[in-house]
Amino acid sequence: MKLSDLSNLLDPVILDRGRKYLLAGNVLLVEEVGNLIFRAEVRGGELYEVYVELDEDDSVLSLECECPYDYGPICKHQAAVLLKLLECTSVLPKSGESNLPQGSHQELRQLLEAESKGSLITLILSLTADSDAIEQQVRLYVSKTQGNDMVEECRKLIRTYMNNYVDNDDFITWKNVGKAIKGAELALEKAREAADDANLIEAVRIYLCILEEMTEMLQVADDSNGTVGVVIEECLEHMQELTIDSDHIQKGDREVLFRLILEASMKSHFKGWPDWQLALLANASHLAVDVKLRKEWNDHVSRMVSEKSGDAWSDNYFVERVALMQYYLIQTYESGDQASEFLNHHLHFSSFREIAIRDALENGSYDVVIQLAEEGEAQDDVKGLLGLVKRWKQYRFQAYRGSGQIDLLRKLGEVLVLDGDYSYYKEIKDTYPAEEWSAVYRNIMQKLEKKTWHSAIYSRILVEEKETALLLEYVRKRPSMIVDFYPYLNEQFSEQVKELFREYILEQATQSSTRKHYQNICRILRILQKAGGNEESKHIVNTLLAKYPNKSAFRDELMKLQNNKR
Repeated sequence: MKLSDLSNLLDPVILDRGRKYLLAGNVLLVEEVGNLIFRAEVRGGELYEVYVELDEDDSVLSLECECPYDYGPICKHQAAVLLKLLECTSVLPKSGESNLPQGSHQELRQLLEAESKGSLITLILSLTADSDAIEQQVRLYVSKTQGNDMVEECRKLIRTYMNNYVDNDDFITWKNVGKAIKGAELALEKAREAADDANLIEAVRIYLCILEEMTEMLQVADDSNGTVGVVIEECLEHMQELTIDSDHIQKGDREVLFRLILEASMKSHFKGWPDWQLALLANASHLAVDVKLRKEWNDHVSRMVSEKSGDAWSDNYFVERVALMQYYLIQTYESGDQASEFLNHHLHFSSFREIAIRDALENGSYDVVIQLAEEGEAQDDVKGLLGLVKRWKQYRFQAYRGSGQIDLLRKLGEVLVLDGDYSYYKEIKDTYPAEEWSAVYRNIMQKLEKKTWHSAIYSRILVEEKETALLLEYVRKRPSMIVDFYPYLNEQFSEQVKELFREYILEQATQSSTRKHYQNICRILRILQKAGGNEESKHIVNTLLAKYPNKSAFRDELMKLQNNKR
């Protein structure tokens, strides 16, 4: 991954969070500690260290962060540091110094520091006189209040910004959502400050206030870009950072936090948003470290589960995720027998069945794996859940492999191959002697030829078996595939390859009408040149120039190709 490609390669939500972290000044330090190895300090729920190693082309070789985020390959702290590095000039910072741009904020700071306190007060008052939002922001910044008063100040600030961007129809358009959440972002900063000062109760109260206001905002805003959702998820992540390691929280505070979060999970504004509701329940479960709180938590989730009809997919999803939380609590605090009993009682949920199968695989209990997998196949086949049926077959295959049941492994492997999974082809092939494999191979191919939707695996097998003549016929029927398969055909069928490129390019030209289309045709022409068809490419370009004299954009792209070739 290159730094210049971050916007294309990173999850948009994580990229947006990283950008907000950077703009908020949460990247406190970036220093080079080795040759193109950087250490950064990022302020989140705590102070986290991020390490990045680059190569000479600004490609990321390694990336680490000590935060507990485990929902994807890159967290927002890493994203913020990568964006900071991207801001660097062409000369990266040397050890002990920073070449990261200071921007106009540093210059403004110097100017403000030169002013007297009185003149700054006058300036601030003049700004607040013209803007309710700025007044609320200033009040929040200088406020010494705590508890409910602080929460209400945050709420007022959030609503002030929202109201500033509501149109005549009491709606916030997608263009204004980013501005309307400014108050929530400022409240997030206040919550982080409270957490840094070990005032966890106030921090959580503010986070819950933001969650309530943002879920309400979703009812009156076009959040097509997911901006409001990002704020909500950031609140939940910060709360997770505070609760996931609850040993450092005093017992009294822990109980207050536990009940605050548990009560919030029942609020009506979370209806229709099960993942956020589940995140709150998970945060509360981290705090349930004694018998009393665990009973309270279980009673609470039991009431919530009882309200689910069980008919809708979302209801079943909610019930399953709650059951998983209960299982992990039992695993952590109760006996192994109780955990096993709970697991076996919930095997109708795919996540529980998968846990049981993986445990059995790890213990070498292959008969148990086969039984669990076959039961899962039967159960989910009736429901039409073909993805799960395939997953159970894959586990059964692992059990056959582990137990050395070759005949059953071959039979099931063939089923998986015919179902479109090429990864099993080579493995079952290696179980046969060469003289036996030929008949098996022909049988598989005959069956695949009848399954037109599995053309991808059919062609991969042709490549594996070096069936170039059959591969050529396959590509003739699908001209676009010549771009992918010419390397396997060129040595034996070079003239046919050139002809297929020509037919495909000329056919594409008849359907092209935009510069993007024309650029794609030139891309295919460059592939033809790479395949050894320089002369053929030249003839095709001349043909296209003659055929389309009035398509100036097309001619422009073709001339660029010709000039680059020279």
